[in-house]
Amino acid sequence: MAYGSSFLLPDALRAVGHPAATAGHVVSIGTVATLVGSLAAGRLAERTGILPLIIASATIMAAAMACFAMIGTGGLVLAYAGGLFLGLGWAIVYVLAPVQLIHCLRPSVRLEALTLLSGSQMLGIGLSAPLGRAVASHVGAPAGAYACYAAFCAVAAALCLAIRPRMAAQPQLPLRAVALSGASILSILRAPTIAPVLMIGVAACTFAGLSMFQGLYAASRGTTPDIFFLAFTITTVVLRFSVASLLGKLPLPRLALALFGATFLGIGLLSLNESSRITYSVATVLFATGYGLTYSTLNAMVVSLAAARGLSIPVASQVFTLGYFVGLFGFPSLAGTVIAADGIDAALLVMMGLAGANIAGACWVSRRDRADREPAAHR
Repeated sequence: MAYGSSFLLPDALRAVGHPAATAGHVVSIGTVATLVGSLAAGRLAERTGILPLIIASATIMAAAMACFAMIGTGGLVLAYAGGLFLGLGWAIVYVLAPVQLIHCLRPSVRLEALTLLSGSQMLGIGLSAPLGRAVASHVGAPAGAYACYAAFCAVAAALCLAIRPRMAAQPQLPLRAVALSGASILSILRAPTIAPVLMIGVAACTFAGLSMFQGLYAASRGTTPDIFFLAFTITTVVLRFSVASLLGKLPLPRLALALFGATFLGIGLLSLNESSRITYSVATVLFATGYGLTYSTLNAMVVSLAAARGLSIPVASQVFTLGYFVGLFGFPSLAGTVIAADGIDAALLVMMGLAGANIAGACWVSRRDRADREPAAHR
C-alpha cells in the first residue's frame, strides 16, 4: 500500500499549493534511496537479523506516509524526506522478504511462497490508488489518505513483531553470507545464476516501458490506459493467488519459457491493435499472464541454481532483485528516447525484441537443465 501511494503524490502536492511536477523530484530521491537500501540490506540484516530489519523498515515507511500527510504544514522538506524514507524502507522490505521466506522454507514450497508474496505486493500496489482516492474524497484532502497508509505500515510492523517469537523457533538456514560485496556479486554473475538475473532485468524493462508510457499508447489507439492497469492488476493478482500451489510442480525452465512466450504474444498483440478495446484487453491479459508469474519463477530459479552450485542463496536472491531494479529504473529513459525519435510503435518493437531475447535465454537454460539431468539419470 505504501509503495503504491506514490501515485497520489501529485494530487497531495497540488492540494496544498505546490506544483504537481514536484512529485517527479520526490520520486527520483526515492529511487536513489531504493538503490542504496538494496545494496545495504544484506549487510544490515547480518547484524540485526532479517525480521527485525523488516519491522524497522515498515516503521520507516510509516514515517514516510506521515511526512506526506503533513506536507501542508511542513512544506516540501517533508515531501522530500518522505520520498527518502519510502525508497529506503521499501527497498529493504522488497529485498529481504523473499530472503526470509527462502531461509525458513523447504525448496519444494519456496516457489509457492514467493508467488503468494508477489501477489500480496501487487494487490497492495493495485488497491493503493483507488483506496487513497476514496479516503481523500471522504475526508476532503489527500492528507487523510496518507494518514491511513501510515496506519497500515504501523499494523504491518506490529504483525511482524507478533510473529517474531514463532519465527525464531522455526528451523532456518544459518544467517551468514547475506551481505553483498563485489566478490559475492561476481560469484553470482560468473555462474549459471546470471541467466535468471539477466532475464528478470529484461522482463522488468518490458513492464516498465508498458506501464510508464501506457498513456501515450492508449492515446495513439483512441482508448484509455485504465483498461491496461485494471486488466493487468486483476489478472496478475488472481493468477498469483490461484496457481501458486501448482507452480512448484512444474520444471522452472519450461515454465519460464511459457511465461516469456505469453509476454511476447501480449506485446505483439498490443503492437498490432489499431483501436479495439477488446484486443487491448486480451493483449493486456496475455502480457499480465506472462509477466505476472515471471518474478517468482525466476527468483526460485536463481535460488535453485545457487544451491546446486554451493553459492550463497541470500546473495543470489539479492543480486536477482538488483537486476530487476536495473531494468525497472533504467529502461524508461531508453524507451523515452526511442519514442521521441520514432514513436510508441517503435518502442513496442524494442520490447518485443527484449521478450524474444528472454525466450532464447529460457531455451538455453532449459537445454542446460536437460543436459545436467541426463548424467544424473544414468547414474
